[in-house]
Amino acid sequence: MTDTITLWTDGVCTDSRGFGGWAYVRTWRGEARGAAGGERQALTPRMELTAVVRALADLEGTPAAAPLTVCSDSALVITGAARLAAWKAAGWVTDTGEPVAHRDLWEKVAAVTLARPVSFTRVTATPTGKEPAGFVAAWSDFAREKCKAAGAFTSTIPKPNLAKFPGLSDA
Repeated sequence: MTDTITLWTDGVCTDSRGFGGWAYVRTWRGEARGAAGGERQALTPRMELTAVVRALADLEGTPAAAPLTVCSDSALVITGAARLAAWKAAGWVTDTGEPVAHRDLWEKVAAVTLARPVSFTRVTATPTGKEPAGFVAAWSDFAREKCKAAGAFTSTIPKPNLAKFPGLSDA
């Protein structure tokens, strides 16, 4: 049996087309790693999905058969993930015949999640929370603020910060 890989994701945006931030932390076998980034002219749904896409791209070195849990506070991510197979089968249109919004990102999510055991879990996150989701939310909030001052960027979350990831010793 393999250990479950857990991806904690969060995305945030100042308004409908403002400064956005995203972050993720991957925990596996008692270790954590992650990244955060920011974009200008961002949308909240794209930041939420970018966090998931970036986290899924960080599965290198993990067994393809390892169970994967994606934790997100986004209703869009959770409900969209449940519809991926149907959207793909229907040619990336919704059940009402409309094109799937943010298809480019959903296709990247589908490429990984439809090929391995995965579950999506809705969590509650606030940047001040002392739980894993709060830790990731604080980083996405930080990324958004850094983007305001410095522009678009992507950066790994430093190991000393990841050492403070809540519950890591239980991961």
